[in-house]
Amino acid sequence: MILSGLWQNAARLWARHRTAKQGAADRSAVLRKLLTRARNTRYGKQYGFAEILGEHDLYSAFSSRVPVIDYDHWVEWLDDLGPLKRVIPLDNQAWPGRIDTFCLSSGTTSGRTKYVPYSREMAAVNRRAAIDLFAHALVKAPSLAPPASKTLYMSGSTQIQRNEHGALGGDMSALTKYLSPKILESITLPPRHISDTEPWSARLEKLVDLCLAERSIGAISGIPIWQLTLLEAIRQKAGKPLVEVMPRLRLLIHGGMSIAPYRDRLRALLGDEVIFQEVYAASETGISAFTVPGEAGMRFREDYDVFYELEAPDETIIQPDRAQPGIAYALLVSSCAGLWRYRIGDRVVFRETDPLILDYVTRDKTTSTFDEKVTEKELELAMAACDPFIPDFSLGPYVPGRRHVWFLMTPETPPNDWLETLDRNLRAGNEDYDDYRGDGRIEAPFAVAVPDRGAFLKQLGREEGGQRKFPRLLSPQEVETLLDLYGHGRIAQIRAR
Repeated sequence: MILSGLWQNAARLWARHRTAKQGAADRSAVLRKLLTRARNTRYGKQYGFAEILGEHDLYSAFSSRVPVIDYDHWVEWLDDLGPLKRVIPLDNQAWPGRIDTFCLSSGTTSGRTKYVPYSREMAAVNRRAAIDLFAHALVKAPSLAPPASKTLYMSGSTQIQRNEHGALGGDMSALTKYLSPKILESITLPPRHISDTEPWSARLEKLVDLCLAERSIGAISGIPIWQLTLLEAIRQKAGKPLVEVMPRLRLLIHGGMSIAPYRDRLRALLGDEVIFQEVYAASETGISAFTVPGEAGMRFREDYDVFYELEAPDETIIQPDRAQPGIAYALLVSSCAGLWRYRIGDRVVFRETDPLILDYVTRDKTTSTFDEKVTEKELELAMAACDPFIPDFSLGPYVPGRRHVWFLMTPETPPNDWLETLDRNLRAGNEDYDDYRGDGRIEAPFAVAVPDRGAFLKQLGREEGGQRKFPRLLSPQEVETLLDLYGHGRIAQIRAR
């Protein structure tokens, strides 16, 4: 006990020292470093990085000469490599050296997968960011100090292999675990034989058994819905409170989706002593922001070899120091993985701007078949205000009926008054949708009860588990396919009001 106390005090001192060194980044220095590294690549030569570096006003030269792009533009530029047909290593294309690792990221509502380059440098700074966020938690809860305390990392399946071209692809969580240094294996869980397990349901069973047997787990990292699924399964199998089953648990690191719909249930399971630490990370950036325990919002970090720009609703592009609170900015990144002024598809809203405190993140992903522009966040907020709350759901447009269809992962369709409340909540949160519903351009939605979520995801070509998000938005083609599958016998229509 004495040695344990001394070690925890030493860990807290280390954490305080590390967090004290974290200050504001020099944006110009970050941009100059990135341009210097990439000036002799194909992209750097095409857009004159060397000449840009010679200009007095570095950012003005950079923003005037380098175009803003998205994934389609990136693929078009790499057209001769054929990355959509096959994933092959990139040699000195937009970042020096070879990039042979790619993060698989969900694309648009068409379900298209994006292959995002993930360089060794990006992996390294992402590990540094993870250590930084953990250090902040350690200041608050020194019992998290390894090796007595271990972190359970709920990644996607690590059963990934290089293809015939030598390229490695997987979701970001799986790659992070797969590529982590061997030294971390002694302080992180699960072991590879569990994280390799397929399908997700079998891996979940093994994770439950691991948590029941391993009493050293101090932190769990993952997406809220999967954390909740795991913890409820542990509670059910153990037949007693989690505080008795997992006595060292003090930290829940969550990200990838809003925790709001799940917070109350998680807090009821875990009690008040467990710290909830939110992280914003993307395949294109690694960790960009995280909560410091005791603070509201996430500190936005610009010192991890990524240069950020913000695109306002009027399409004006600014640097983060000119941001205003409450405005949803599209995030543009230039990174140490060779993406330049790349629009990643996320919109960030800041709570404060000095320093930059991130309030929440929403996606560019919307359902806009009828020009209603309903976002994932609006759907989640509408559902969160319903009782009963159904955590797993998808929505998409049914074009022939000029309406939306809610696919609810529940054995029985809720009554009409519940569905009316859900639609009313969505109308309250989106003026365009409210207007179009009011004037009849969009008819009252349908709802479909789906008793088997695994079969539902399989029909969409998705997989369960890990850090994969449940698909919120569906394409018109997916909606028609699912309606044909489930039939109109399971549909309840909301009466138009």
